[in-house]
Amino acid sequence: ILLQREMEIGPKETAPELGARMSEAGAPLMEETLRGLTAGTVVPRPQSHAEATIAPILKKKDGRIDWNRPAQEIHNRMRVFAPWPGAYSTFRGQTCHLWAETALDPNSLPAGLLDSPSFAAARSAPGTLIGVKNDWFISCGNATLLHLQSVKMEGRKQISASEFANGARLKSSERFGD
Repeated sequence: ILLQREMEIGPKETAPELGARMSEAGAPLMEETLRGLTAGTVVPRPQSHAEATIAPILKKKDGRIDWNRPAQEIHNRMRVFAPWPGAYSTFRGQTCHLWAETALDPNSLPAGLLDSPSFAAARSAPGTLIGVKNDWFISCGNATLLHLQSVKMEGRKQISASEFANGARLKSSERFGD
C-alpha cells in the first residue's frame, strides 16, 4: 500500500455514484502518491492479509430479492447491484427490477401506515405491497418495510411506483416474488 483514503458511503448512494466519487478523489491521490514516491516521502507497506477481502464475481442471480431479509439489507443490495445485475423479483409471473427510496424499521413507520388494513397481513407475508395514499411499501423480514420508488417490468421502461400502481391497478396485499 502506498497511500489510501477512507470515504463515507451515503445512505442512498449507489455503486455507480460511489464509483464516480472515488474516481474524482483518486486522481489527486495518485498525484500525491507519485510526488511522494519521487521525493521519497511515500514508503510502501504490505497490506494486512487478515483484513483483505476478495469480492466475488457478480452473477445475475445475485440480484434476486429475498423478501425475508430485513429492508435495510435489501435496500443496500439494490444500491450495490445498480446497474447490474440490478435488484429484481417477480410480479404476476413477470420479472421486474425494483428501486427503493428508503428502508423503514418498525420504529420509523409513517403515520397512517400502522392503521392500514393490509398492514397486519403484510407483516406476516414478506413481499406484500401496502398502499398508503400515493405511496407504496413492500413488507420485508423482521417487520421492516421498503418505500418503493420505481419499477421496471420486463420489456418496459422504468416508471415511478405511483405510475406502476395506477397502470397495474395494484391492490394492497398483492405480492412480489410470486
